[in-house]
Amino acid sequence: MSAHSTSGFTIIETMLVLAITGVLIASLLFGVGSSITTQRYSDSVTSFRSLLQDQYARVSNVSNGRDSGWTCGASAVPLQSGTSVPGQSECVLLGRYVSIVGSDISMATVVGYSTSSALAASDTQTVKNNYTLGISKNSIEQTTLEWGAQIAWPASGSSAKSPTTPRSIAFFVLRSPESGTTYTFTSDSVTPIASVSSSTLKNMLVETTASFPGQGARTICVDPGAVVPEKYSVYMTTYANGTNSIETRSNAVMAAAGGNSKC
Repeated sequence: MSAHSTSGFTIIETMLVLAITGVLIASLLFGVGSSITTQRYSDSVTSFRSLLQDQYARVSNVSNGRDSGWTCGASAVPLQSGTSVPGQSECVLLGRYVSIVGSDISMATVVGYSTSSALAASDTQTVKNNYTLGISKNSIEQTTLEWGAQIAWPASGSSAKSPTTPRSIAFFVLRSPESGTTYTFTSDSVTPIASVSSSTLKNMLVETTASFPGQGARTICVDPGAVVPEKYSVYMTTYANGTNSIETRSNAVMAAAGGNSKC
């Protein structure tokens, strides 16, 4: 009578194989998830930079969407209801206003009408002294930063604040009605866009100042709300006047450029 032997895996061997397989699958899923998070973060930073750059394009390539319900003049706030004929308003398109609160972004066209022709020392003073400003309410657009990102203060450096979020900032991109020169002004005081008044806009027009408030550089960190290999900021240069004034910067690039702010 002959003996028969059987071969196979023991319970311990089977459990070991399953454990190793589980670790490999978990590592793969973690890597894929991390890669997706990083890509989404990159997309949100890029789209935010593009949104700010687009404001300059809109100022340079004016689009007038008003209808016959607009009036503009000494007796009317810009864009009140009225009976003026399209194309015959005294309003001029002066720029763009952008407000950002956390991840919420509001944008609108800035309009105004002349109340005086007095000479002024500069383009900015001309607008402040000789124009009444307002928001074109039918131009208001609202959006959010992609993938749950939000703007934040730098975590360290000269412009750092703690906590880094929440953060708010407003931009006023002005194209001078006299010279056609483009200027950018910012404020950390943000007014709801539907309530922005002439004084709100004029208070932002602090000129010839290379530091904030004025026309100083701004480092706007983008917080992904998740763990990523490296954080980025959207950086606005001093005296910003066009799309090339808006950049994406990593902490390493900021340090190489001589800055000390880190996101």
